[in-house]
Amino acid sequence: MSAIPNVVGVQLQTHLCIKKRNMAALATAEACDTNTALLGSGDLRVLPPIFQIYGQCRAFSGPIVTLKVFEDNVLVRQLLETRGEGRVLVIDGGGSMRCALVGGNLGQLAQNMGWAGIVVNGCIRDVDEINGCDIGVRALASHPVKSSKKGIGEKHIPINIAGTLIREGEWLYADSDGILISTSELSL
Repeated sequence: MSAIPNVVGVQLQTHLCIKKRNMAALATAEACDTNTALLGSGDLRVLPPIFQIYGQCRAFSGPIVTLKVFEDNVLVRQLLETRGEGRVLVIDGGGSMRCALVGGNLGQLAQNMGWAGIVVNGCIRDVDEINGCDIGVRALASHPVKSSKKGIGEKHIPINIAGTLIREGEWLYADSDGILISTSELSL
């Protein structure tokens, strides 16, 4: 019986995250089923199922801001210090499993600045703190070591995560079933 309130709580929290951002819920599975032509043309792409789910928002979506860094999170902080306005920061961290690019402080900053979510092709840390944040986060894993602070990387460029090309301004949709990248905003 304890599982029922837990599931209801997750559904309610997901609804609140999406409602707060004035977006309707778009289920990724349904989006794939109803947009087979877009999938076939490459205008709708599915990231491989390699990401773990963190944060209070199990489902989130928004326009993409891209960042490419390697084991250095100075530019991550710089971007998250700007107004998120419901956007999603997608970080190509090269898939590094040697340190974390996002921690609890950056998760809280993203929440406070109005970001819908963060997707990290790499690791995060301070998982309990991030899980308390009212944003969606996807990452490959957690790692306790912090990143370097050199400020090396590139913002607002096309990135490639696990064979999927992602461009600034495209749309990201994430829920418990997966992560979609669309060349334009999808309608329900």
